[in-house]
Amino acid sequence: MAGLRISVLGPVRVRYGGREVAAGSAQRQAVLAALALRAGHVVTADALAGLVWGESAPASVGAVVRNHISKLRAAVGAAGGDAAAVLVSRGGGYALDLAGAGLDTAEFDRLADAARRHRECGEPTEAARRYREALALWTGTALSGVPGPDAEQQRERLAERRLTVLEDCLELELGLGEHARLVEELTALAAEHPLREGVRALLMTALYRAGRQAEALEVFADARRVLTEEIGVEPGPELRGLQRRILRADPGLAPPVPAAPPASASAAPSVPVPAAAPAVPAQLPPDVGDFTGRTAEVELIADALTGDAGRSRTTVVTVSGAVGVGKTTLAVRVARTVRGAFADGQLYADLNGTREEPADPGAVLAGFLRALGEPAEGMPEGTTERAARYRALLAGRRILVVLDGARDEEQLRHLLPGGPATAVLVTARPALTGLAPSLAVRLGRLTPGESVEFLSAVAGPSRIAAEPAAADAIAAACGQLPLALRVAATKLAARPAWSVAALADRLRDDHRRLGELRVGGLAVETELRRSHRLLPADLAAALPRLAARPACSAPEAAAALGVPESAAGVVLERLAAAGMLDAPVRGRYAFHDLVRLFALR
Repeated sequence: MAGLRISVLGPVRVRYGGREVAAGSAQRQAVLAALALRAGHVVTADALAGLVWGESAPASVGAVVRNHISKLRAAVGAAGGDAAAVLVSRGGGYALDLAGAGLDTAEFDRLADAARRHRECGEPTEAARRYREALALWTGTALSGVPGPDAEQQRERLAERRLTVLEDCLELELGLGEHARLVEELTALAAEHPLREGVRALLMTALYRAGRQAEALEVFADARRVLTEEIGVEPGPELRGLQRRILRADPGLAPPVPAAPPASASAAPSVPVPAAAPAVPAQLPPDVGDFTGRTAEVELIADALTGDAGRSRTTVVTVSGAVGVGKTTLAVRVARTVRGAFADGQLYADLNGTREEPADPGAVLAGFLRALGEPAEGMPEGTTERAARYRALLAGRRILVVLDGARDEEQLRHLLPGGPATAVLVTARPALTGLAPSLAVRLGRLTPGESVEFLSAVAGPSRIAAEPAAADAIAAACGQLPLALRVAATKLAARPAWSVAALADRLRDDHRRLGELRVGGLAVETELRRSHRLLPADLAAALPRLAARPACSAPEAAAALGVPESAAGVVLERLAAAGMLDAPVRGRYAFHDLVRLFALR
């Protein structure tokens, strides 16, 4: 009937003539959904039982089905509908008769098909509008809360259909030059569907066109890691080809140029057009809402970046420290704190210094140049030429450059500006003393009090306050390391039924602690493994032999390694510089507890 409308693209809803109709229990909704998704077709009682209950159908399933049908008819009748004409008994089964717009999935398909036709006719704007109308019909997970094997199968089918339509829509909108608006949506979509290479490709394209080339390449690196770790395959040719195009700054990836309006014979005489204002990049990543501690470091770095007194060269501030101490989080917090002092913009690049393939300086420079307004067709070819153009564009401009996760000084050589108006904030695991920084900050672990405060910020203050001893134990087991604390707190937040003490007990066992400090794609051991892969062979071999003790001096290291004391001292210094040992205190170098557990394994 024309007045009946059933929605399954979210929680099941039934309306008749604009009035809400009670859909009843979850099983009744499953019966209704099975019929609605086969509207106009007869479904026998036995088939309906299999769709709703599967192998666990009750002995009296026929009577149960009849009862649900009776209650659905009564609900439609109570809303003023002709129940007998809507939900009919026919040919030994039941059929639901709906008008063309009576089911939201049919409306979704109609709009998506219209979008496809507009696209084929060269009307991308209208196609994108129709796609968005179709997607707006979704109000949540399809058939949310509806049980049964058919509902589960339909959920998967509808979710795949929605994702395909969404990808088509996003591809169109990228072609319409909406890359800046789409980055956030695509980032969330890639996190939700990490194995979907098409989504990754769209996100890489959007980031590249937004002048965030290093982040686009990081998306590829993450996709490659996930694909190889999860299903043992490399990225497909489309994604690999896109990475190569980004690395060489392919002009074909540049944002589309809006078409100029056609010239008119009656147009007014041309007048001189003022030169366009220089682009003002704003590439800083979002801040985290649970930032904890580091007050002194934030103030110290902020003062160094913004102080102008006696400045004759670019201010360079380095933040170094071991894996997981929160260097990036601190850098982003500081950069967002001082961005008002850099009115000409902020540039950001993730240099992937701990990855097997760190960011190429030439590719990073290409991203910076695009963000600064350099047209793709005029992009210099070589890294040296790009660096010269980059420095020329920054000359005299008040811009902050954040270079996150540098591997070494060589990677940074072309990325440092030359004038006193700019400032640079660098994070890296090694200290990078060769840069002769204006300020060098070595970041350590949080205090015990800050660690518990961090747990509270992520897992919830009331929950942590209710079990203070267990919270202290978790902070200690994490060694006050922000990365480990985040994993532990996120694990608690994701498991509301767990007590804080339950997680503390799991972390108490040294043999399972690193395995427990893993949630989603975040794992302490993964980051430690990346650091370990970067160690020279002699340091990698020395690490497990030194880990027999929680701390050691040069003489003790010499005995463990079987080398002269002077050579052992050099090994200890190099391991400390690599972030695998804490800085020495009274001649003794200490392992962080989690680094030591990793080394012993």
